[in-house]
Amino acid sequence: MSNSFQFEEPVLYTTGAYIKPLKVIDGVGNEKWFWVVSEFDGDTFLDGEVFNPIENGLTKQELLPAQQ
Repeated sequence: MSNSFQFEEPVLYTTGAYIKPLKVIDGVGNEKWFWVVSEFDGDTFLDGEVFNPIENGLTKQELLPAQQ
């Protein structure tokens, strides 16, 4: 069984983040490409407040933990 996604090179830098191309194969076998943030550099903001998200997780909830 193969993955339905695959990260590729190159890694680029954009303001505040490193990005890399991601190949995704959808349910009917179509190939699509997206730029994906692979690492943050500096602060991230949510509603005007500093919010530094977790860079990866097994669930969406792990990426955006409940605000205190």
